[in-house]
Amino acid sequence: SQLSELLNVEFYGEWLGLVAEFTTKSLLSWQWASNSVYYLLSLWSRLVTSVPYLKGDTPSLLDETVPKITEGFITSRINSVQASFADNSPDPDNPLENAESLQDQLESLPYLCRFKYESCSLFIINIMEPLLQAYTARSRLPASGDAAELSVIEGQIAWMVHIIAAILKIRQTVGCSQDSQELFDAELAARVLQLINITDTGVHAQRYQEISKQRLDRAILIFVQNFRRSYVGDQAMHASKLYARLSELLGLTDHLVLLNVIVGKIATNLKCYAECEDVIDHTLSLFQELASGYMTGKLLLKLESTKFIIANHSRENFPFLEEYRCVRSRTNFYYILGCLVFMEDGPVKFRSFMEPLLQVAVNLEASADAAFRTDVVKYAFTGLMRDLRGIAMATNRCIL
Repeated sequence: SQLSELLNVEFYGEWLGLVAEFTTKSLLSWQWASNSVYYLLSLWSRLVTSVPYLKGDTPSLLDETVPKITEGFITSRINSVQASFADNSPDPDNPLENAESLQDQLESLPYLCRFKYESCSLFIINIMEPLLQAYTARSRLPASGDAAELSVIEGQIAWMVHIIAAILKIRQTVGCSQDSQELFDAELAARVLQLINITDTGVHAQRYQEISKQRLDRAILIFVQNFRRSYVGDQAMHASKLYARLSELLGLTDHLVLLNVIVGKIATNLKCYAECEDVIDHTLSLFQELASGYMTGKLLLKLESTKFIIANHSRENFPFLEEYRCVRSRTNFYYILGCLVFMEDGPVKFRSFMEPLLQVAVNLEASADAAFRTDVVKYAFTGLMRDLRGIAMATNRCIL
């Protein structure tokens, strides 16, 4: 490997020290060196992924160096929120709102974190715990509290959730047994699963229009997506240590209980985000991924949270259906519900599911011709067509 060749170079230790110093300074100077982070972390990830292929006794010196780089990156992201993202307004330069920039910064990080996973996970937990405590305390205070301070807390937690999501996306066992890895994954995941309850209670449940709250919920959705792919569904059969630890920490005994938490968050987002198209689309993307899998789709139908969505898909329960900016999301929403309904061979359930849409059609039929020139009736008709299109797409999928 390239690392083997580097170890044979006389001044390897000096070179590694200089690169580590340069990386640390670049991370601290995040305002001016953000474009360099991707390349620097890529270099370190290539070094650590080469360690298993090393031969001989020459020390790589990475055991001491890499944890410092990892901690430096995490600390710098936390500090960046405090320094420049305290305002609660859209900012295209903020990586928390720029998916491409965020992906670049986090792509190589999991390999560094898992290199010395025990110490890294402990470092992350020691940052997360005080943030969660502060966020929980703020949920009990009046909404008129310090908005800037709350925005900073949410930004810092959002960074930590994105970091945990990136780690859980990649399961690598270098220097760590499979069982140990599952235990550390459980410790990190538990903090984010605990966060889901906090985001939707107390004063936080009134703040769905706040930019910082939207950033945080987008981070949670990405975490759930990555965690689900690794540990929910078919993969759950190979994750006994993880669920044993989650049961001890949160009472989540198996993947069905965890799935209920996930669908509960999906339902909350669809109920509460009436105008934020981005969060609605992220939420529906996760919902569709769950419903599209044969095994997870069948599991979804057992959950009370799923049954509620199927039985109560009205605009009163899901206000985004009335928002014109979210009109394209309606087709996807009804495609997902259609897929779930058609998994069960039940004509009675199907007729019950279609009743609210039939009522809309009846109301439109009773409207005067002149009313179809008004925006209200135009939107009702267009929305109904989009809803029916989604259901029709689901029938096509089931036939195939």
